[in-house]
Amino acid sequence: MFGIVTAALSSVSEAEKERYQATYCGLCRTLKERYGQAARAVLSYDLTFYILLCDALHEPAEQTGSAPCPAHPLKARPYATSPWTDHGADLAVALAYHKCLDDIHDDGTLRAKASERLLRSAYATARERIPEACGAIEEAMADIRAIEEEGTADPDAAAKRFGQLLGLLFAEGQGAWAGPMLAFGAQLGRLIYMMDAAVDYADDAASGSYNPFVALGSTPAAMQTALAVMADGTAAAFEQLPLEQDLHLLRSIVYAGLWQRFNQTYQGTDLPLAPVGP
Repeated sequence: MFGIVTAALSSVSEAEKERYQATYCGLCRTLKERYGQAARAVLSYDLTFYILLCDALHEPAEQTGSAPCPAHPLKARPYATSPWTDHGADLAVALAYHKCLDDIHDDGTLRAKASERLLRSAYATARERIPEACGAIEEAMADIRAIEEEGTADPDAAAKRFGQLLGLLFAEGQGAWAGPMLAFGAQLGRLIYMMDAAVDYADDAASGSYNPFVALGSTPAAMQTALAVMADGTAAAFEQLPLEQDLHLLRSIVYAGLWQRFNQTYQGTDLPLAPVGP
């Protein structure tokens, strides 16, 4: 389910693009520092959004700088980190490890098995650092796997369960804002699961893998309508958060970025595609 929560870069300023990239680079550096060089493989923009969101909510002191990296060895890249970057790195490892387990369960590819072995030690470390979050992930992924295997009559059951998980992860450590973050995470998680199902429709239909939209026989237009309702709920929950820092950048993700993979997948199907900006 990685790769859904990304910024619509065409709708943000150059300064916002730099801020986004610096947070991403900060997460990359933190993954290496906390888990070793190989852990950089789990780097994602999805957790970059989580860090930006938590930083905007709490506005902690940040460390900034610039340094070269393996991907850009000849030119120093700006980076920004905060205490939320550490937690974001821990969550990135935990979620990526369980994605590997899910991939192994679904198709058992050698690539998935190799990735699981690569992350096994890192996950053990993450589980020591964030035991409650890892426990919640383990429980939720087991529940989702059971729902998918049973082929429940409720096509939204797995999505709701993933939403419950993301709500818990977003609420952890948020103090007075735990309630609004729980609500936003729940809405976002449900949308991510269903958006991912829409993007994977053709592959899942061919392989026979569980997909709620395939089970319903949904057309692209029907999927878009259902997703738009969920996106409205996600945006409404987001707007309940008292944010000022990076607000336009975060909105570009919530209002437009979440649609980017759907738009790319169904481009040319005569759908009115989602807007590119909030």
